[in-house]
Amino acid sequence: MSKPTRTIANGENSVQPFTFFISYRRQDTAPIALLLKSEIEKRLQFVRVSVDVEEMAPGDRFPDRLRSLIDGAHATIALIGKHWMPGSEMSRGSPTVSDWVVEELIHSRTAPIGLPEADRFGLEERAIIPLFADCERGFHRFELRPELAFLADLHSEYIDYAGWPSAIGPLLDRLAVKLSLKKRPDADSYPKPDLAKARTQPLSDVELAQTLRYDDFEGWYVDNFGNAEVRYLVKTFKFPHFDQAAEFMALVSEHCKVLDHHPEWRNVFNHVMVSLTTWDAHRRVTIYDLNLALYMNMAAKTIAKKRPR
Repeated sequence: MSKPTRTIANGENSVQPFTFFISYRRQDTAPIALLLKSEIEKRLQFVRVSVDVEEMAPGDRFPDRLRSLIDGAHATIALIGKHWMPGSEMSRGSPTVSDWVVEELIHSRTAPIGLPEADRFGLEERAIIPLFADCERGFHRFELRPELAFLADLHSEYIDYAGWPSAIGPLLDRLAVKLSLKKRPDADSYPKPDLAKARTQPLSDVELAQTLRYDDFEGWYVDNFGNAEVRYLVKTFKFPHFDQAAEFMALVSEHCKVLDHHPEWRNVFNHVMVSLTTWDAHRRVTIYDLNLALYMNMAAKTIAKKRPR
């Protein structure tokens, strides 16, 4: 085996994902915390997000488990809503009251990152990022404990729920730059549009529904994957083993070269999940997709007739 010759920095060769811990008060921003977790893991490469409700197992001691999650985190996001810090004796440091939000943030600041140096992504200490959500940006409206006064000196971010769709992308772009993380590609790459396909008339929803009633299109159905403007023909092919799934994909690939039309597909063991649309025709279903769907059904039947290896 050859020796590595490239210098690795900022966790580029780490086998430990960059981990965020989201600190929040449940009665304040719990739905936003779970939504934020989903967006971070979807948009940034090789990351993990810890949210206490998803990390606790029966029998876990709450304080110990929280500290363990923070120890393994590279960054803590302090999610701050209108009711983040109560203005009562709790915020004045009553010795009889335990406030886990306060404890989380103190531990985030004082505890070292509990990972080997190679897995710290170049960080000497844990990054702490205040994120105001659906409330006025600034700590002046809260009675901060002295131990949390440091938060006011940190650069903060802001997002509101109403503007979430347009704001979450730029917010995570800024976090990626700040923490030297990589974004996932925003979109798939496609070849130059084919003018002939672009002029092909897509099938109307009524025509598509009628066509799929024929036995030749057994198993195919329509999905839009959350986008009302597009249509896909979708089917999952199941084979006895991976060998047959691979043979199916090879057979279809050869036909795609002739047809000059290609599926969006994914193979897991003996399953091949297929989505067909004509992206040249604004991601609607055309005769190209119907032809390929027919061929795929015939190819699957051909392979099914063969003896298992």
